[in-house]
Amino acid sequence: MGAQHPANGPPGGIASQEGRGSTRTLLGSLTGPEQRFWVLVVLVGLIAGLGAVALLKVLRFTQQLFWRSTGEDFLAGVAAAPTWRRVLIPILGGALVTLLTLIVGRPMRGHGTAGIIESIWVKSGRLSLPRALLRGLVSILAVALGAPLGREGALLSTGAASGSALAQWLRLGPGQARLLVACGASAGMASAYNVPIGAALFGLEVLLGSFALELFGPIVVSCVVATLVSRGLIADHPSFVIPDYTLLHPRELVLAMLLGIGVGVASAFYVRGINAVSDLLDRVAAWLAPFLPLLSMTVVGVTAVWLPQLLGNGYDAVNAALLGKLPLSLLLLLPLAKLALTATCAGAGVPGGLFTPSLFYGGLLGGAFGLLAEQVLPGGAPSGAYALLGMGAVLAGTTHASVSAVLLIFELTGDYPLVLPLMLSAVVSAAVSRRLEPESLYTAVLNRRNVRIPATVPHWLRQEGARALLKPVHQRVAPSAPLQEVLAFLLEQPLGQDLYVTDEQGRYRGALVLDQLKGHLPDHSQLHATIAADLMDVRVSPITPGLSLGEVAARFTETSLERLPVVDGQRRLLGTISKVDVLKQGTF
Repeated sequence: MGAQHPANGPPGGIASQEGRGSTRTLLGSLTGPEQRFWVLVVLVGLIAGLGAVALLKVLRFTQQLFWRSTGEDFLAGVAAAPTWRRVLIPILGGALVTLLTLIVGRPMRGHGTAGIIESIWVKSGRLSLPRALLRGLVSILAVALGAPLGREGALLSTGAASGSALAQWLRLGPGQARLLVACGASAGMASAYNVPIGAALFGLEVLLGSFALELFGPIVVSCVVATLVSRGLIADHPSFVIPDYTLLHPRELVLAMLLGIGVGVASAFYVRGINAVSDLLDRVAAWLAPFLPLLSMTVVGVTAVWLPQLLGNGYDAVNAALLGKLPLSLLLLLPLAKLALTATCAGAGVPGGLFTPSLFYGGLLGGAFGLLAEQVLPGGAPSGAYALLGMGAVLAGTTHASVSAVLLIFELTGDYPLVLPLMLSAVVSAAVSRRLEPESLYTAVLNRRNVRIPATVPHWLRQEGARALLKPVHQRVAPSAPLQEVLAFLLEQPLGQDLYVTDEQGRYRGALVLDQLKGHLPDHSQLHATIAADLMDVRVSPITPGLSLGEVAARFTETSLERLPVVDGQRRLLGTISKVDVLKQGTF
């Protein structure tokens, strides 16, 4: 039954009116560009959610078509397939990637997340939407046909590219463009795995490298919108359904810490293994490179004859490990085989994510640790509990992001009683892995391409770029203002400040700089007919409030002016920013 309203307060009474008034006050406190940006945040979440739903339906349709099974019974369909199908279908996936690589003329390699980080930090949020859509579709088809990679790569890249496309279309500043890209990527992950909290923290910790409050709001809104879309169109349940495990005995907490140490070492090995194979395959002859996807998927198909658990995402094997249904031999063999095939396919140019394979790797290693611990110390928690800890520990170890790893695993499994040991093993794993391998799974890829991410958080993350130093303009003149009026206003300006020319709509037209006017005035006989439009300097190019302070500082190196005008997307004059104020901020 619906909620009953009290007799003395009809629906929509004083409390409701106050709530609506607060909402109107909040919206009214935002400027037009800020309101537009929040609309875009919601729109990016909606697009990412719909895109994720579409790609996941393509995944399930393709699995049903070729394997006669989808989702949780994928392994059963693979196991029931005759040997020739296990070999031929992955080869078909490799042929598809090779064919499109030859048509496009460039490889489709990479798992997407590293490219998104590069776009945010280095390219001011620029991504190609057509390329992301094509790559995402190819990635989903390859995973459906057996590629041992993750489906999340396609969803992250398409969500990020949609944010970038909107930013470029509406000519947003680099700061807002970067944030929209992060919103789109996080929303893609949230909708793919039904993890709005973990995906939001992943976007902040991994993509943006900051938990700043002004970044938290947009990321959360996009993730919530995308998750609501996917829940409404697909399902609303944790990705893994496991028994209620509890690890609170002191002995079990010690084992969780030991697991974190071991998985930290395994995580560093995972990162190095992925990059070592990529380095090796980068050295092949140019004529052979386009055919590497076909060759790598052939290896996958042949291996699947004996180990069908390696095909695709590997959810069934992970679920079996979480339920304690895999023998120790497979718990030790499958992670190493998965790492080898994942590294081979990723390095060969088969597009896909590395997030899901890392969960497979960590979950099964954790399950193996649990079985061994049970043999040494009988009566403890079942191996499935340690499998869950292994998933979180390897995720923290490979990404160096323990906070988002804990929340992602919690949302993926819905198992709250294991949060404390999960936090312990994740933090220890991240510390050990970072000690052995300073680069994460994503920054290592960028370093191989000579792309360097700043070690410290830049100012565009700590504050809202030029907007933070914006000062209002108290005096401006029309293009038709006579010379006498212009000179009077100029002489009234404080030292270092100029006069700006704007039209009736407040749009910036040019600058009037007193020092530049000396020697450039017209003949004395023409002074009475001279107006502001004749004297303004149109070469003084304005900046936008979304620019980072580093970019603003670079603009000041190109001019002798002490201040630069700041305009919005419609070139309306918003104010000015001072060189002195920028320099006071220190490093950029």
